[in-house]
Amino acid sequence: MNHLEAQSYIMPFIDGKIPDNKKSDFVLHMKNCKKCHEELEIYYTLMVGMRQLDRKQEFSTDFKRDLENELTRMSHRVKTKKRLSVSAFSIVFMTIILISVSLYAGGLTKIYSYEQETKMNSQGEYYFNRSLGENLMLDYSDRVYKSEEIVKSGQITDFDRIDGYIKMENDLERIYEIGEGIKDVEASAD
Repeated sequence: MNHLEAQSYIMPFIDGKIPDNKKSDFVLHMKNCKKCHEELEIYYTLMVGMRQLDRKQEFSTDFKRDLENELTRMSHRVKTKKRLSVSAFSIVFMTIILISVSLYAGGLTKIYSYEQETKMNSQGEYYFNRSLGENLMLDYSDRVYKSEEIVKSGQITDFDRIDGYIKMENDLERIYEIGEGIKDVEASAD
């Protein structure tokens, strides 16, 4: 703020009508420029003194101290307002970030659930439930205890049946290969 602009805000300062965006510049200029500060002090003493006389208030004995207090009060108000606006912006910004993260995490959960449901539907839940039965819910059972129990009892489990089926299928393929080899040998012998 230059001298001319600062001097133009002297009367609005005394009347309490200085614009908010000019308050910090005005206070800073008045604290750093002795010439403008002296002019402000003169106007402040005259105007405030005349108002006190007109209103029949108690007359101030130290206008200079009153002016310094007013400038300090204005400076504190500007700083407090700035801190509040920065704090409010920070709170809003952090709230937006937290909402975004929670929505993103919720979206990922929904996508994962949808994919798992699609997999389960495509694999045929009825087939697995019918053939594997209680073994679908292995997470809820004590596997070590059950495996020891199965070994002691010698019973064949569904998993043993599936493993046997896979081995039998491999054996059948070998038998077919041997059978075709025998047919080829018989055909060449004729």
